[in-house]
Amino acid sequence: MSLAEKVEKLRDLVRLINDASETVIREWQAEAKDTNIDPTTSLLPSVELFNARRSLVGACGMVSDIVAEPQHRLMEIASEFYISRALHIAAEGRIADILVDADPIEGLHIKEIALKAGVEQRKLARVLRCLSSVHVFKEVKELHFANSWTSQAIAGNDPLRCWLLTNGLDVYAASEGLLRVLFDPARTTSDSLYDTAFNEAHQTKLSFWEFLERGEEQPDGTVKPRHGLEIFSLAMLGGGRVHAPPLYADYPWAALGSGTVVDVGGGVGGMCLELAKQYPDLKFVLQDRPPVIEKAKAVWQRELPEAIETQRIAFMEHDFFKEQPVKGAEVYFMRNVLHDWPDNESCTLLKHLYNAMGPQSRILTADQVIHTTVGSKYLKPAPLPLPANYGYAHQLAHIRDMNMMTLFNAKERTPEDLDELAQRVSLKVAKVWECRSMMSITEMRRHEDLTATGSAV
Repeated sequence: MSLAEKVEKLRDLVRLINDASETVIREWQAEAKDTNIDPTTSLLPSVELFNARRSLVGACGMVSDIVAEPQHRLMEIASEFYISRALHIAAEGRIADILVDADPIEGLHIKEIALKAGVEQRKLARVLRCLSSVHVFKEVKELHFANSWTSQAIAGNDPLRCWLLTNGLDVYAASEGLLRVLFDPARTTSDSLYDTAFNEAHQTKLSFWEFLERGEEQPDGTVKPRHGLEIFSLAMLGGGRVHAPPLYADYPWAALGSGTVVDVGGGVGGMCLELAKQYPDLKFVLQDRPPVIEKAKAVWQRELPEAIETQRIAFMEHDFFKEQPVKGAEVYFMRNVLHDWPDNESCTLLKHLYNAMGPQSRILTADQVIHTTVGSKYLKPAPLPLPANYGYAHQLAHIRDMNMMTLFNAKERTPEDLDELAQRVSLKVAKVWECRSMMSITEMRRHEDLTATGSAV
């Protein structure tokens, strides 16, 4: 890139930052008038706020690329795992909860924080200073720390704290095996669930799920549940809460009327539980493994007993790699399912659903759809001069994709990847419903049922 091109691009980005900032401010002010929810932390922003927010974040990231000295920037990126590690330490020590009542001006002295966290104070101060420089905490005066508006989101939010922490346990350690596996001529082409970077790093022949569910032997010979299992379970709840609200709002569920939604591998049914509350005409079949279904019954009895009484919800033990027993349902829904499996296993799963579908059936899969910097015909591009996927604002999707490769030899997929899978089993991607989060809902139909005008509910 020539100097003239850099100058012009920087000016374009500054204009975009200014315009997007004004939109953000305007939407904040408008939403603050209409609701009691803080618009700066809402998980369901207006479409205008969502787009302006990611334009702004993407532009700021692109500015850093243009303005920073390249070698210095590469050294930063190569070392940023220590920032993640600092956040894991803060999550383990419950620092946000320790600071929750601290005076925002005076803060809390590191000696008191360290005493409660169980970490040597001078070392903990260095960890918190690392995080303060990226605005996660604030050092309000020397060795006095307070929550920022970012760290405040962790306080009293154990599911989110566990989401942060689970990425610092077995998952974090697994990433260390990625280099060895990818550059191994015999393993770099493997798609096996049992030949992953996770297997390499942990020196195990178990899959991630088997490893997590197998107990840990104690010095006295007893076996206790693995420390990471409970944390992981809460983490999935925390992550689901962050991404779920737009999934309820940005697909036209109401247009399904009194149709049946089969929640395939739905866990305890958190997604369809919320849909049941918001769309009282819909009916649901929740499918998962027997132990999970037993937990689900208790959750629904507590949260929405009338759905059980009126038989709006049916609980079904089911292995989704076997024949789908519910035939002709309006919707077969999967959230965070396909991304856990390599292509061949995903096709097996989809083929069972295809065989169960009727003319009005559709498969809806909710995952973090990868939008590349060159764009996709299924997705709306970002405003210029940003790359099509908003660049820096899309990084979490790529991080999660790397995580799926590390743990399962699986992936977060582009719309084109999803369509390739679909076509292998006589399905077709009809539409990608872009939601106001990193997740989208991809709709698949049978080839023979798709009309020339595309998908319609």
